[in-house]
Parts: sequence; C-alpha cells; structure tokens
Amino acid sequence: MQVQPLPEVFAATATPLNLEQRRRLRLGSLLAKAEREGARLQFWARTAALLAVELFFAVFGKWDPASAFTFSTIFVFFLIGLVYYRLVQKGFSPVWTGVVFGTLDMVLLTLLLVGPNPFAEFAMPPAMNMREAGFQYLLIFVCLGALTLSPRLAAWLGIAAAICWTAAIVWVVMQPSTIIAQTAPENMLLGEQLRLYFNPNFVDVVDQLTHVVVILIITGILATVVSRSRKMADDYTTAERARSNLARHFSPNVVDELASNDEPFGPVRRQDVAVLFADIVGFTAYSEDHPAEEVFELLRTFHRRMEQVVFDHGGTVDNYIGDCIMATFGVPRPAEDDAVRALRCAQAMAAAVEEWNSSSRAKGRAPIDVRIGCQYGPVVLGAIGSERNLSVAVVGDTCNVASRLQAMCRELDAEVCVGADLIEAVKQAGAEDALAGMVEHGPIHVRGRDHEVEVWIAPKPVLENSGVLIAS
Repeated sequence: MQVQPLPEVFAATATPLNLEQRRRLRLGSLLAKAEREGARLQFWARTAALLAVELFFAVFGKWDPASAFTFSTIFVFFLIGLVYYRLVQKGFSPVWTGVVFGTLDMVLLTLLLVGPNPFAEFAMPPAMNMREAGFQYLLIFVCLGALTLSPRLAAWLGIAAAICWTAAIVWVVMQPSTIIAQTAPENMLLGEQLRLYFNPNFVDVVDQLTHVVVILIITGILATVVSRSRKMADDYTTAERARSNLARHFSPNVVDELASNDEPFGPVRRQDVAVLFADIVGFTAYSEDHPAEEVFELLRTFHRRMEQVVFDHGGTVDNYIGDCIMATFGVPRPAEDDAVRALRCAQAMAAAVEEWNSSSRAKGRAPIDVRIGCQYGPVVLGAIGSERNLSVAVVGDTCNVASRLQAMCRELDAEVCVGADLIEAVKQAGAEDALAGMVEHGPIHVRGRDHEVEVWIAPKPVLENSGVLIAS
C-alpha cells in the first residue's frame, strides 16, 4: 500500500472539506511523514540491536556450526529490516508494510528460539528452549515497532508476538516428551517441585502464559504512549496555530493567556477602549511615483516598526488599512491605564518615526511624515468572521473620532492629535507626566459629527529635509 501525497488526497475527496477536515488531512500527512522517518530510525535501531546480539554471542558463545547458524539467522533479520526500509523509502505505507514484515519477524524469531538448531551437537528438548526466557527477544522487536509512531503497528507487533509465543507453548506441550504439572505447585512437596523443575522436559504452562500476558501489557503501554504522542502533536499544532494567529494582533505578553482560552474575547459587549490610528501622509502620491517593490518595502517597514511600538505598550493591532495601522488598548480586557498606554504609544510612535527618518537621511533617502490620532471611549467589541478567518472587531463612535483626529493632524499642523476624553482618562489614572509635550487646542469640528470635539495636540516639529512626503 503506497502513501498518497496530500494534494492527491484533497483532489480525490468527493465532497468539499471544511476547515477541520482539511486540518486533519494535513496533520495526517505530517504524521505519515513522521511514520516514514520512524521507519528509518527503526531500521538503524534494529541494526544496532542485532549487532549487539551478534557481538554478545561472538564474545561469550562457542564457535561451531550451531553458532554459525545463529549468526546467519541474525543476518537474515537484518535483511528483512533492510527490505522493509527500502520499501518504505519507495513510498509504501510503513504501517501495512510493517505489519507484513513484523509478522514475519515474530514467526521466524519464535522458530529460532523454540525450535531445534539443525547444526547443534545434541538436540535440546523444546521445553528447555522455551524455559530460557527467549521471549525477551520478542519484546525487543515489539519495542522497535513503537519507533514508527504508529499505534496500530505497535499494537499489532505485540499481538503477533503474543500469538506466536502462545502457538509455541501449544506446540511444546503437544510434544510426547513434554512434562507439565498435573497439580498446583502449592499442593506439591518441595522435593517434588524441585525434581519437576530440573527435568529438561518440564514446561511450566502458567509461567509461559504469564509471559504472554507480559507481552500484551507492554504492547498496550507502548501503543498508548505512541497514541498519546500523536494526540499531543495534534494539540500542539492546534495551539501553535492559535498562538500564531493571535501573535499577529496581540502583544506577546497576552498571547499565551488568550491561546489557552476557548473564547478569549467572550460575548459581544460594550466597554471603554483607547483607539489609535497612525497613517503615512502622502502615501498615494508616493506609491504612484515609486516602483511597487519600494512601496511594499516602505509599508512593511512602517507596519513592523509601528507594530512593535504597539506591542511594547501592551496594545493590540486591530487592523492594517493600507498605509494606516489601527491599534486598541483595553482589548480584550480593559485596564485602568489603557488611555495612558495609548498616549505613551502615540508619543513613542512619533519618536520611532523620527529615529527612522534620521536613518533615512543618513542614507540619502527622503523621510516620511506620519500623523497619529487617538481617542478614548465606549466601543462595541466582539469576535467576527468564520472558522476560516476569525478576528476581533472594535466598532463605534470612538473609532470614528480617532480616525478623524488622525486625518485632522495635517490641518492642525500636529504630529499627534487626541481627544479630550483620552486626556481626562489619563488624568484620572494619575499619569499627568504622560501629558508632556501635549498642548490643549480647543474644540474642532469633526466630519460626520454634529458636535465639536475638544482636542489636544503634539505640534509637528519642523523637518529639515524637504523630501518629506506630503498629502496627496
């Protein structure tokens, strides 16, 4: 059975797949790849184990035809493992191929352990061969099956080992020379127990069946461990995907907390939030006069720098709107210093832009002009979208005012323009020092509102370079 590549799996599916089904298929493809990698690891571990056994017999065994037969049999096991590994490399399923070759391993190993050695000087009774605890070698092959990360293969190898050893017990018991206990050991005298135990034809059926039970118990443990490992891999990829999605919007210090909750945003609700907009002035003209590669490089650099400032102040990147970035403070949970952090973020953004411009001037590039608007007030907050693209939405008059204040910066010759509601919230939080550099401007008319808005501004510094972007 050959492994079907993931694109062919999708193409062969008769009905459209939902997001969870496609995720499961992708995970299945990754686990199938891990199983193939596990087959490689199993081959080398198996080879190392066989080499260790051969070295042990070479050092402590006697060199005779019987030993040569044993060494040859071990080499056959190596060849079986090599063929299995080559087939997996060619695309055959490591599970079903492993079932076939694993069963062959168990059968041959049981014959080697219990059956007579054709080159031995004298034939050991089958009961004596069984009593030498050879079943432990079966356990080695069972454990090797777990390296493929397939619970089905691990379980089957253990079951095959148990079946083979049970069949060996039945075969040995059916031999005419075999002796088994007719009564329970506790009903026998000590001398009778010793005479029976030291008889080479005696086989303790209960003890041998205990070995079968041990094989099955170890098999269950291995299959459970492998299955749990696969489940943990599934949970890990799910958590990392959620963490990655959250990391695009939230500061790293809240990503872990949000990723651990099934509904991090809770129900739709109203709450007070600080909203910030930052926009590049004259970006439309810039995009018309420069190559597309330079335009996108400017956008990426701008978003990256501003995003970092937002995250440094515990804010949330709500959206990228072309050359504009929207950030909120107090999402998903409000705090007493949301307005303070928003104002400090706006000031830090202005400082970051100035630092960026200084670097640009040193390289002979034109600086950019970024204007920032911010307001504090009630919004409607909730998750929107579908399972394909779920995000948090912040809507309301506060957002509209913050956007309008950003647009008014050029008219007011301001670098930062914030509403009086935000200033009042900063004062109530006892952070008057954050108002350094802010000047009360007074009421202004904001498009789309009947009433004027009281604003404060941070005046725009005079730039020396005339290459600053201007509004289009």
